[in-house]
Amino acid sequence: MSYEFADAILICLKRNKRMGIKPSSQTDIANHFGLSKPYVNQLINGRVANSVNTKERLNEIKRYVGMDD
Repeated sequence: MSYEFADAILICLKRNKRMGIKPSSQTDIANHFGLSKPYVNQLINGRVANSVNTKERLNEIKRYVGMDD
């Protein structure tokens, strides 16, 4: 993934926090999907192998945070 993706996720999380809705942090994402916080950070910042599972997980995260394609 690129920095643009990580930046877009961060913007969505900040927007959600200002609006008082979940998810508003990477911790919320980790808790929702039952993942570890470091793994969610690595996913968002593109530090995991580029596999089908990774792409599916990122698409799930994008939908959960309210990011449009």
